[in-house]
Amino acid sequence: MAQRNPQYLQKRRHGWYAVLEIPKPLRPKFGGKARFFQSLKTDSLSEAERLKWSLIGEWKAEIEAAKTGKRSEKLEPAALAHELTEGQEHDTSGMRDIRQGFISDQAWELHEKDPNAAQAFIKMVDGDSVLTSKYIEDWLATVKNEPKTIDMKRSDVRRLAEKFKYTHEIDHRAIKRWVHDLQGGELGLSASTLGRIISACRGYWIYLNDAGLIVRDDDPFKNVVRKPSSRSKASYEDDRLPFKEADLSKLVKAAQKKGDKRLCDLILVAMWTGCRIEEIGMLRLADIGDECMDITGAKSKAGNRKIPIHTQLRPLISRLSKEGSDGFLLSGLGPNKYGNRSNAIGKRFGRLKESLGYDRRYVFHSIRKTVATELENLGVSENVAADILGHDKPTMTYGTYSGGTSFEVKKAALEKLKFPEVAAMQLA
Repeated sequence: MAQRNPQYLQKRRHGWYAVLEIPKPLRPKFGGKARFFQSLKTDSLSEAERLKWSLIGEWKAEIEAAKTGKRSEKLEPAALAHELTEGQEHDTSGMRDIRQGFISDQAWELHEKDPNAAQAFIKMVDGDSVLTSKYIEDWLATVKNEPKTIDMKRSDVRRLAEKFKYTHEIDHRAIKRWVHDLQGGELGLSASTLGRIISACRGYWIYLNDAGLIVRDDDPFKNVVRKPSSRSKASYEDDRLPFKEADLSKLVKAAQKKGDKRLCDLILVAMWTGCRIEEIGMLRLADIGDECMDITGAKSKAGNRKIPIHTQLRPLISRLSKEGSDGFLLSGLGPNKYGNRSNAIGKRFGRLKESLGYDRRYVFHSIRKTVATELENLGVSENVAADILGHDKPTMTYGTYSGGTSFEVKKAALEKLKFPEVAAMQLA
């Protein structure tokens, strides 16, 4: 069996040569050359091991420049650590000493220019640190979330990697300072946003430990976000508010005047069903029968439900069914990159309500709150309203043992909704 050449080395009659393959797609940029190749002018393997690294570093910088258009004069500590530890499991005792000697030389050279870079280099060579950004995509491939949530987690952890280039820089004190900076200054992130960011970072940290990429038994993300103080009267005023019937009438008239027929349809469907905007956007004609509409694909068991079709809604559904061209009740709503069909029309609703003077306490979800408020004021029991709106029922009797409100009871409850001003507009 032929003896295996050491990494980046080749033995020829006149001694040792340094050699590095050029990736095939980049070879045209090097005149078609397949590899870098240069004599080290020595017969000594130990001397060749020492001399090769300078050439390999230069060649790799040239390859990187050909690939990205940017040339780095020196390998980054992470790349250098990888180069100097790659293949070390095959080292003989003599080769191990040579490698360790060169690692020490590189550490001193780095230290003279940048002590922090030298520390990062040693930490990575010893297996005590990795580039914080290196395994983000590997981690995200293991999480089971919606695409939008995955994108948010990617953004949150990349924020961590921008602040802490290497994992050894991350400790509890440093994270607390980071959180303090995010809360203040121009960013001024809220406690809830910070909680989301830290939760994603902790998930990534656990992955790095579980995968054996780092070995840390501490939790640098524990209790780093201050819990908000008890709510004040002003904060309660910021809660989402329900629309009144006069408000709904105003919204429908404004949508009609604007010529936004589809937005008008959306508002009407919401006020006669109490559905969420996402539920309406994803409602297919195949899910609508003569008496009810079937809401499926909800995030909770309670969200999947059958909603009776209100008498005032029947003519609208009949018209939309005839106009439909893509199988959806509200046709023509283009989905965003997450498949959300209601995103764009939701923004149109936001602009419409703002033009009418409604502040941030009023959103599309306020229509759903209007329906809940009306049902309560009409004497509909909470458990029946919950089954119409798709809310969980926390009580033992209704939440655990009940099979749910009958269709007839839900229909009778929903028919109590009147909204006479809007009903008159629909008939006009």
